[in-house]
Amino acid sequence: MIAPTSVFGQQKEVTGKVIDASTKEPLPGVSVKLMGQNTGVSTNNEGVFTFKDLSEGQSIVFSFLGYSSKTLKIGASTNYTIELLNLATEIEETVVVGYGRQKKRNLTGSVVSVGSADIEKTTQQDPISILQGRAAGVQVSSNSGAPGGEMTIRVRGNSSLNSGNNPLFVVDGIPIESNSISALNGTEGSGLNPLADINPNDIASMEILKDAASTAIYGSRAANGVVMITTKRGAEGKAEVLLNATTGISSLTRKLSVLNARQYREAVLDSYHALSNPEEPYYTIIDSLNPMNNGDVDWQDELMRVAPQYKLDLSVRGGNQGTKYAWSSSYLDQDGVILNSNYKRFTSRLNVDFNISERVRIGQSVSYTNAVNNRTNAAGSGNLSIIRSLLVRPPNMSMYLPDGSLNGYMIGQRNPVGMALYATNLNKSNRIIGSQYVEIDILKDLKFRSNFNLDYIAMKEDEFMPSILDYREGYNTGAVRSSGNLTWGNESYFTYNKSIDNTHNIGAVAGISFQRWRYDRTGLNGSYFASDDIRTLNGASVISGQDVNVASEHAMRSYFGRLTYDYLGKYLLEFNMRADGSSRFGRDKRFGFFPSASAGWRFVEEEALSNLNWLSDGKLRFSLGSTGNEAIGDYTSRGEFTLGTNYLDFSGAAPTVMPNASLTWETTHQYNLGLELGFLNNRILFSTDAYLKKTKDLLYNVPLPSTTGFEYVTRNIGSIENKGLEFSLQTRNLQGAFGWSTNINLSLNRNKVTSLPENVLTNGYIRNGDVHILQVGLPIGVFYGWQFDGVYARDEDNVKGVTNGANGPAFVGGDPIWRDLNGDGIINEDDRQIIGYAEPKYFGGVSNDFSYKNFNLNVFFQYSVGGDIYSELNHQRNSIVRYNNLSTDALTRWREQGDVTNFPRLIRDDPKQSDSRVQSRWVEDGSYIKLKNVNLRYSLNPEWVKRIGLRKLDAFVTATNLITWTKYTGFDPDVNSYSGLRVGLDEGSYPQSRTFMFGLTFGL
Repeated sequence: MIAPTSVFGQQKEVTGKVIDASTKEPLPGVSVKLMGQNTGVSTNNEGVFTFKDLSEGQSIVFSFLGYSSKTLKIGASTNYTIELLNLATEIEETVVVGYGRQKKRNLTGSVVSVGSADIEKTTQQDPISILQGRAAGVQVSSNSGAPGGEMTIRVRGNSSLNSGNNPLFVVDGIPIESNSISALNGTEGSGLNPLADINPNDIASMEILKDAASTAIYGSRAANGVVMITTKRGAEGKAEVLLNATTGISSLTRKLSVLNARQYREAVLDSYHALSNPEEPYYTIIDSLNPMNNGDVDWQDELMRVAPQYKLDLSVRGGNQGTKYAWSSSYLDQDGVILNSNYKRFTSRLNVDFNISERVRIGQSVSYTNAVNNRTNAAGSGNLSIIRSLLVRPPNMSMYLPDGSLNGYMIGQRNPVGMALYATNLNKSNRIIGSQYVEIDILKDLKFRSNFNLDYIAMKEDEFMPSILDYREGYNTGAVRSSGNLTWGNESYFTYNKSIDNTHNIGAVAGISFQRWRYDRTGLNGSYFASDDIRTLNGASVISGQDVNVASEHAMRSYFGRLTYDYLGKYLLEFNMRADGSSRFGRDKRFGFFPSASAGWRFVEEEALSNLNWLSDGKLRFSLGSTGNEAIGDYTSRGEFTLGTNYLDFSGAAPTVMPNASLTWETTHQYNLGLELGFLNNRILFSTDAYLKKTKDLLYNVPLPSTTGFEYVTRNIGSIENKGLEFSLQTRNLQGAFGWSTNINLSLNRNKVTSLPENVLTNGYIRNGDVHILQVGLPIGVFYGWQFDGVYARDEDNVKGVTNGANGPAFVGGDPIWRDLNGDGIINEDDRQIIGYAEPKYFGGVSNDFSYKNFNLNVFFQYSVGGDIYSELNHQRNSIVRYNNLSTDALTRWREQGDVTNFPRLIRDDPKQSDSRVQSRWVEDGSYIKLKNVNLRYSLNPEWVKRIGLRKLDAFVTATNLITWTKYTGFDPDVNSYSGLRVGLDEGSYPQSRTFMFGLTFGL
């Protein structure tokens, strides 16, 4: 808006005031230049400018970083008021969608946005973590609390069995690699987060596309949703320099209770006395005169620490009419709460846009990341798991031997401190993500854009386990793996926008895309190194390696389009389509077609509702469409061979993967109904979505008889359904000197397997690991095992004489009571049943923002209600097998006839105890409420800051994972040891930490 004040006669001097279009506050430092020239002035602290020697008809340009530029043509007036629109406000009014932007008011699809304002309130170091609890329909859980650790993200549930459930990530229009970085090197369990390569301080906004109307334009890669990440770009105006410096500490959120040395000795005695075998050499384990068994070590205290971290961010943004630029660099040094674990990351990004002419623009975005992750073997039930070791290693085992050397291995237990300090598990990666574009205005309403993009990850892993941590004399192992993952492609498309009499508004996008992937991996293993100090493979006596050198590639060609229409901004229509052709499928099955249609009705614009002053916004929308999934092996449809299969003196190759040329896409059909309401001039905003997703032709590895020579064949089988509701509420509760606003979101999703072929079922289900099953009519994430109903207090309490197996002994006092499901008096495989469901009933977040003068406070809660956790970790630490230490629950164990307790007697190697049984005893309620994030920021008075030569100076403190309210007895209920379908399983993942950070932001 430009408001002139008229005077008579031509003047040579023009004055005016520049203000924020929303707040009406003056804007100091705005650049005011004569169009086409570099001469100009700047506004003062009151936003006032004076420009001399101007003539009528000349134009001056107002530009300010973070605001839209405006051009003023000088007329007869000499005084003007100029309003500039804040780009943040402008961005809030639009959202990023596939191949463009759309106004929020015109959206007919389901899209949720997380802006830079939300990102700045956290000190989390990757984009996925920031989304946790902040977006309806988006469920994020932690696979590892380690620095740089992997996260699981699901948009509207699990839609696949074998082919991945991660959404597609698109950064500045570039679809990027989002598989676990460790999986790229063939080590899925290591859990490295691929999105940790992106510095959150570079992000301007994140949009999550959820329904078919918004995702279908990405076709076969969009069945699990799309996360659009837009990074900050330059704007016209004086260069803005920002320096962020943060430092802080992290600590364990809670310790788990275990027996001390005295209590442990008593437990071991009980376990041997129960065998009635006085010849057992238990005394060697608990002998107080043995120096190796005479310690009293709290292994959690020895291994865990208060971990420091710091981060520096430097950015420069600015530009003029011809060039806009944004450059940033960041360095993060983050120690983990486990000894010797840390994550170091350097990132640098450059976004540049050039106006070659009035009709031609070119630009580029390029980022580089170097990351070094010194990590631990945290998760898993084997003795390589450092978390398991620190909880079950006997407390009476001394840290060191009498000669001062490490007590590295004893009775099946590795020293967890030794594992942290002396074992090597190092990952180094370099990543480049880049794109270049050219954009041409062919006609007033028609433009053409072509992007060339690239994503390259080079990685090396080094592992070494020294002999001091093994029971075999001189036995040590090492491994080296390296990989390169290259993705490149081109997307070219036309965009057309036309408004006819401001009544009929038409938009269209049509384009073609080509993308190619190539993956190379080399790996070798070694053992029996000459010395623990020589850790290169040339020092190993034995060299081995499967898949020593592997290369794989595939390509995709696509055609896509979108057509939008609205009448008076009231009646909205949109159609999207994409046709994808993938080399992963057989010649006759390569192309899939994925269309969508959607409609919206802005009923608030109807004349009949014009008198409802309290109703400021109202829109109803509906969409339907289909998307796909092609995440299978590059050569699964063709089959694979393995070299090295020899016959007599001739080398050869043998088939290892059975081909299936009839494989086709998984296809997800989705229906979405949404309602958006605004009240009291949008002081209250409410939205809700109801959806139904049906996925068919699931890609699954079907086991084959051994007589075929193959382990499995991939086929299209079965179907899955997800349906749910999402709610979002935003309120501006108080405005003025004291401000208070609230954002609330709630999501519920119900998942169900709707069909599976009979020939893949055993006893009506498919086993998915040791704990989970897949069964028609049940959700993914069902725990299946024996129901634990307590402990027999006396021998005679087993009235029915229930036995362990058909010919096994009867249960007696102190034994577990297993539910006899079929009532036959025998506890066996037939008595297994469903013992838990991992899927939560509902989840979401609550955010409150408070402001007073120069203070801003954000308090963010995240919650999940329902959803069981199978704690394999608790199983391990409540079993006396291999001399494990126990939790303090063992203090309530059964000891004699008549004891009433839920902890069975301790007895070694008793089949009736069945320590290996999957059982309800280890199923716990995973519900929780977290005070996830608290951020307090103080902005110093600009007048004071100016005196020391700065434009801006903020100080802030942030606390993360401050308090958790939960019944779960593990480290943290936000846990998921594996990223696949074995959801809700805690095998001892790296625990999450409580973090306190302090930071300063300097603006020049």
